[in-house]
Amino acid sequence: MQDWITQLIRENNVHKFYASPVWRKKQAQILRENHYECERCKRKGLVVRARTVHHKKYLREHPELALEDENLEPICERCHYEEHHKKRRFINEERW
Repeated sequence: MQDWITQLIRENNVHKFYASPVWRKKQAQILRENHYECERCKRKGLVVRARTVHHKKYLREHPELALEDENLEPICERCHYEEHHKKRRFINEERW
């Protein structure tokens, strides 16, 4: 499995992994086991429906953790958007 995922990463085709039956099954399992609750919102005392499963350590950087429960967390759409659209801090580099 890891070799296949690594190949998809090289081909810039990770969508194929996310569309695969093995990922769909794992995603459903994680959501079900966590009662479809967003883990990040839950830590803030909120109850928000999770609709996706996020890799804590990114798939592209850690394909060996692609299906490891400890690396997966159910999160809501808002938390998922915030995770993947973080603004990078501006670093003022002076160049002479």
